[in-house]
Amino acid sequence: MQHLGFYIIFVLAMLNFPTEEKVSFEVLHRDKSIGVLEAVKETYHKEVVYNNHTSIDTRIITKIEVNYGYNVTYDNNGLVEASAQIKFNGKERTNALTERKGKNYLFFKDNNEPEKLDQEIDYSTVKLIFEEPKNVNRVYAEEHGEFHSIKRIASNTYLKTSPDGKENTYYYKNGILEKAEIDGGVIKFVIKRFPDS
Repeated sequence: MQHLGFYIIFVLAMLNFPTEEKVSFEVLHRDKSIGVLEAVKETYHKEVVYNNHTSIDTRIITKIEVNYGYNVTYDNNGLVEASAQIKFNGKERTNALTERKGKNYLFFKDNNEPEKLDQEIDYSTVKLIFEEPKNVNRVYAEEHGEFHSIKRIASNTYLKTSPDGKENTYYYKNGILEKAEIDGGVIKFVIKRFPDS
């Protein structure tokens, strides 16, 4: 009977112990390395938490230092909460938060009045790093509080387009993201998965 008690405690502990996936990408601009994107996906019993951080440091006419940070949580009902912080040359450029409130969402950005979103959110940009967007036709952009269209344009290749026409292309192999061409607004760049990642 004592063994059964230990077994139950062990099983309960394992249910709350996250599994973790880590991946790293090199950030390139005109084939020159300018930074790193590091992403972590932690799967708990009832939630999945994504953390992405990108650091870019380069000079194009003038110094460009950009830091992107995303922290996004999902449960079985979709997005729970998403935060996105972007700093440009040490100054905050974007501070955005999306929170689920009942069946709707509130989107807060840069201390402005919140916007109400009445659409379900079950796939957002952080998932593109870990999950090929098969059968997905729209992607929630945590930074902007808007939906981008996404479509398959070739085998394992997808084009994401924002409402203002910015395009990103994602290339997958065996369901794993290998490369992406990103229009980051401030700078266009390519991310390539490190070979051992």
